[in-house]
Amino acid sequence: MAYNLLIVDDEDIAIRGIVHGIEWSDMPIANIYTACDAEEAQELLGQHTIHVLLSDIDMPNQTGIELLSWVNVNSPTTKTILLTGHADFKYAQQALQLDGFDYLLKPVDHEHLKKTILQAAEKVRIQEEHDSFHRTYEHYYQQWQKQLPVMAERLWEDIIHWRQSVSPQQLDPQLMLYGIPLQSDSQISVVLISIEQWQEDWSARDEEIMTYGVKNAAEEIILKDAKGQVVLDASGALLVLIYEPDAVSKAELDSRCRQYIEQCASYLHCQLSCYVGTPSSVASLREIVEMLGNLERSNLTDTCTVVHEQEKDKFKPHTGPAAYPPLADWAVLLECGKRPELSARVDEFFNQLAEEQENVDYAYIVSIYFGIVHTVFQTFQRKSLSVDAAFPHREWEDGGHALKSLQGLKSWAHSVCSQGAEYVRLNGKDVSNIVRKVQQYIEDHLEEDMSREQLADYVFLNPAYLSRLFRKETGSSITDYTTERRMIKAKAELENSNVRISDIAISVGYSNFSHFSKLFKKATGLTPQEYRRLIHHVD
Repeated sequence: MAYNLLIVDDEDIAIRGIVHGIEWSDMPIANIYTACDAEEAQELLGQHTIHVLLSDIDMPNQTGIELLSWVNVNSPTTKTILLTGHADFKYAQQALQLDGFDYLLKPVDHEHLKKTILQAAEKVRIQEEHDSFHRTYEHYYQQWQKQLPVMAERLWEDIIHWRQSVSPQQLDPQLMLYGIPLQSDSQISVVLISIEQWQEDWSARDEEIMTYGVKNAAEEIILKDAKGQVVLDASGALLVLIYEPDAVSKAELDSRCRQYIEQCASYLHCQLSCYVGTPSSVASLREIVEMLGNLERSNLTDTCTVVHEQEKDKFKPHTGPAAYPPLADWAVLLECGKRPELSARVDEFFNQLAEEQENVDYAYIVSIYFGIVHTVFQTFQRKSLSVDAAFPHREWEDGGHALKSLQGLKSWAHSVCSQGAEYVRLNGKDVSNIVRKVQQYIEDHLEEDMSREQLADYVFLNPAYLSRLFRKETGSSITDYTTERRMIKAKAELENSNVRISDIAISVGYSNFSHFSKLFKKATGLTPQEYRRLIHHVD
């Protein structure tokens, strides 16, 4: 590294003697600046970075001592060496008091001066390295501080999902590291927030944004001035952790939860309930969260409510079977694209079900959910329609809210059935039994190498006639239809499994991987590898 040197003396001959009398080539000096008095020196110090200042003490207007005092304030990293023709201890004392680097008597030996300048430059280097390290440290410390809430939230997730041991030897250091003022045996209170239904038809992105708003509202209303953290679990669970349970009474916490429910309904357009656990140790957090989750699943009737752990016996399991939806009738209406009639049947069923809520449990709701999904998929398959096209945002998959209550299930069923029926009405084509039989055969034998002749033999028709009939009724050739069905199956495998791509290719009828990859990219715009990476990244 090279340094800048400033020489200050009111005698020009003294400056030239130093500038031209010293061999600078073996010195780490990049630039040498000169000034005839302190005022000119101050201007140069304002214009350039001066690492080492060599100044005479005896100068008119301002002395070298006064210049040193100014430098200490305005250029504190500069190292100052003072020169004087007077061996006066008073000057040396002042220089030391002002933290001057060194004090030399004139006439100064040039070699000694070079050595002193080198020592001053080395001191500058050490100081700059020290300052650089502290700037770097401060930068990363600030970043660490900003990330602490995120890292603390991740630690809570790790505890809940068994990725972090709760033994004091392992957990306590982690809590301290992330600035959480607790130990494994400390008491905390947990509130599980269950978002039961959005009152608006949000997109997936809008719902994610609004969930962030719900989380912030929990921090402001439920936590309020209490120490704690709101954790949005990767599984979608929203948890409020209160670090000092004694600081918030049960009545106060209950009041905050009710206020929170009202505020979220009014301003964030969502219905939710709060499930409150009794104070327990940090080490038992995962058990508390599991218990509150079970309590949430058991509550299929009450919405926008506050439920305490002590009320877990309030929601009794059903004592007898409840009515099951007439899915076969719904399938007929769906296949015909009759949305109003289907919507009325859905209403009729759920209104009837509301009268026997005591016979409804979580398993029953799950069975209806999957029954409707199966009915929609089966109907679309019979009609040779794409579920992905009808539900571009995979609306049929939104079981998070559908499985929380009868009202949520009813809302979801209405949405999926109506959207599906409308798509069938606009895009559905009636096909003959022969074509439907061929479609089903293709669906059941996607892994095989099927020919047109083989399909024609299966339905006892001339191959050419079958090709014309299939294209007339479906708008697609047999080859294109088969490829489309294979690509749909391949996409599902890539999304939902870790099976090797070459094995997926074989499972959909392609022993030639290169050919499969080419067809897949033509259908999706991505190679199978790119598609899997994209889907897993989005998840």
